[in-house]
Amino acid sequence: MIKYKNFTAVNGTIPEKHFAWPLYGGGVDELGKGGLPVERPVPAFTSDELLMRIDAVSLCYTDVKEIKQGPNHPRLTGRDLKINPIVPGHEVSMTVVGIGDNLTGQYKVGDRYTIQPDVWVDGKSIPFCFGMDGGYRQYAKIGREILEGDAGNYLIPIPNEMSYAAAAITEPWACVEASYRMQYRDGFLKNGSVLFCGTEYTRHGFSIDSMLEGEHRPEKITISKIPDDLRSIIIDYCKKHQMDFVETSLQNLMKSSEKFDDILFLDCPSNVINDVSDKLKKNSIIAICNKEPLKEHIQIDMGNLHYDDVVYVGTTSLNIDSAYKSHPIRTNLKPGGNAWFLGAGGPMGRMHVQRAIELHSKPKRIFATNRGMKRLQALRKSFLNIAKEQQVEFMALSPREENEEYTRFLEKISSEGGFDDIEVMITNVKVIEDSMRYLAKEGVLNLFAGINRGIKAQIDAWSIYGPKQNRLIGHSGSGLDDQKAVVNRAISGELKPGISVVAVGGLNQIADGIHAMKNWIFPGKIVIFLHVLDYPLTALKDFKQKDAEVYAALGEGETWTKEAEAIFLNKELQ
Repeated sequence: MIKYKNFTAVNGTIPEKHFAWPLYGGGVDELGKGGLPVERPVPAFTSDELLMRIDAVSLCYTDVKEIKQGPNHPRLTGRDLKINPIVPGHEVSMTVVGIGDNLTGQYKVGDRYTIQPDVWVDGKSIPFCFGMDGGYRQYAKIGREILEGDAGNYLIPIPNEMSYAAAAITEPWACVEASYRMQYRDGFLKNGSVLFCGTEYTRHGFSIDSMLEGEHRPEKITISKIPDDLRSIIIDYCKKHQMDFVETSLQNLMKSSEKFDDILFLDCPSNVINDVSDKLKKNSIIAICNKEPLKEHIQIDMGNLHYDDVVYVGTTSLNIDSAYKSHPIRTNLKPGGNAWFLGAGGPMGRMHVQRAIELHSKPKRIFATNRGMKRLQALRKSFLNIAKEQQVEFMALSPREENEEYTRFLEKISSEGGFDDIEVMITNVKVIEDSMRYLAKEGVLNLFAGINRGIKAQIDAWSIYGPKQNRLIGHSGSGLDDQKAVVNRAISGELKPGISVVAVGGLNQIADGIHAMKNWIFPGKIVIFLHVLDYPLTALKDFKQKDAEVYAALGEGETWTKEAEAIFLNKELQ
């Protein structure tokens, strides 16, 4: 194991040149030159910088979007990639190989890190892979923007006991973790803007107990066609506290460009809710306060739900506070409950399923669905035994290939009350709409899939503000604390991130990896070892024929381990 030991101990000189995969335009053909990486000088680092060896990078669908769109990607708008290319990749494992004079004592050669790529400096977003070169390269210098960013140090220490592959995939795991760590307001946004919207049919008698006080006091209130008794309460309150107050018609409201942090619909029909809901800011709440079910479904923008942290609450009561406070929004899976994972066979879906099984307070029943049988069978192989060990009832079915059994199982769960949680990793809006009817009372649908803004689902709002009190939530990305939490869980043994790895390859195979993701070749994560120059993409199961020694070191269910990684790298490192 000499080569592996020298690599982990950073024994050797820093080379003058290294390889990288810069993106020069839109499409895989614009990645690198002639389907291969390009050679560049190893970055020179200053007294305030570190030089990092990037050991492994995990490929992500964000990379696919960045490479496909090139200069048309929203994060790269205005950048001439022909002249100023960008290096993609943000899920990495790194080792310190050079230390600037001013950082001596804070770091040492051989220290291992991963990075939270959502870097912010002075209020400006400069992500690792968009605002600066990312991880598709062998070496990178790390400066003050990462070491002293707005959230602190974006480097996260990794223990030597963790494999390079496992460290690289802590970032996608952080995105999964973040989707369960969201916190929602139980009142108006302090110093925010609130809209009360009614019609000629709005009931009299609406009351507000504490929603205008203290931590929930807004800065501005706008009203449109609300009853005189509530109108008087709001006007008096705004005068008393010298708050901005506006009264407007629905017609003028729709003509204005103003957006709101909270919108309350008081006995409004579906068409009014649909029209006015476009007036939302990010992190906003819509409260529907209607007495009876609506005649028509409302339209909910799935992109706003996912990317902008919009949430819908509601009540049939005349007490407006109850819309926000009576049923706090639960974001974690219900302990002992029923959880359904839609699109569970993909890389992120597998992570959600694994997390649920490994939770301390876990669901009692997990239902994983995926249309394609290849990925479904991989799910069964990976998680059936683990679920059994954890005393979790695990069922994985294909709605397309096993429809009869799939339908029977849904009917069974529905007869028992429904699913407490539905985690969505698909973008098929019709399937999402249909899944809503299987939610239990106070059940939560969590939209993890990145559906574009403007794509709307038809939802029965009675499920939100009526007796069921269902909640639709969504989340995108992760933060520094989320990734630190994942690393800590991995260190403690609560999480085994290596289970997510299903294929590995060498530096020259990055473009092949992008094609493989676009064509859904592998069910889980692809990890590229950047100092293995050339090794064809290989599914872990195929090591049985390709390298029996590596295969024998894999974990249960053909999962990647540090032992397998050591054998692999010792053989393949240059």
